[in-house]
Amino acid sequence: MRSSRSITLVLAVFLLSISGHPQQQSSGTIRGKAIDPLGALIGGATVTIISAGGTQQTTRTNRDGAFTISLAPGKYAVRAAAPGFAAYENPEVEVLEGKVTTLDVMLAVTVNEQVTVENDQGINTEPEANASATVLRESDIEALPDNAADLAAALQALAGPAAGPSGGQVFVDGFSGGRLPPRDTIREIRINQNPFSSEYDRLGFGRIEIFTK
Repeated sequence: MRSSRSITLVLAVFLLSISGHPQQQSSGTIRGKAIDPLGALIGGATVTIISAGGTQQTTRTNRDGAFTISLAPGKYAVRAAAPGFAAYENPEVEVLEGKVTTLDVMLAVTVNEQVTVENDQGINTEPEANASATVLRESDIEALPDNAADLAAALQALAGPAAGPSGGQVFVDGFSGGRLPPRDTIREIRINQNPFSSEYDRLGFGRIEIFTK
């Protein structure tokens, strides 16, 4: 009889210990990649995950633009940032238990426009005084796509439509008809710097001047 009571007591203690320790909830995963408007992958972007309670976790995209982070199930806000790009935020990202949530983070390119205003001068109609010119240097150039075809498309988009059926003119160190140099060898890019000068054989916009290091 005593043996039976002992077994019953041990079972009761075991059941109480199980009920007093609830099973751990399985986590979910956010897996995504950071891309620019042309679909190029962005490595080194900072991705911040914010829970409903305000707790933050931060990770970075790898060289392939990808990131993965495990989280408790729930709703999160996702923010992302990278040099040369506008900040990204998605306040409604849901993580489900044992599931993978796929998220593409698209970062828009920001371009600094160089405009100089001299208060002591009147209106200047000379072609080289074009205030709508765009000059790209250092961080602006680093924000452009690394792939040659994507880089050419991005520059043509910035230059806008050109006169004639051949599209915009691209000059590399003053010469036309050459190949687009690798992005990391470019020192400066001038777009529509002097569109109406008589020294050029074609007037108007769509002129891209590239200067290498």
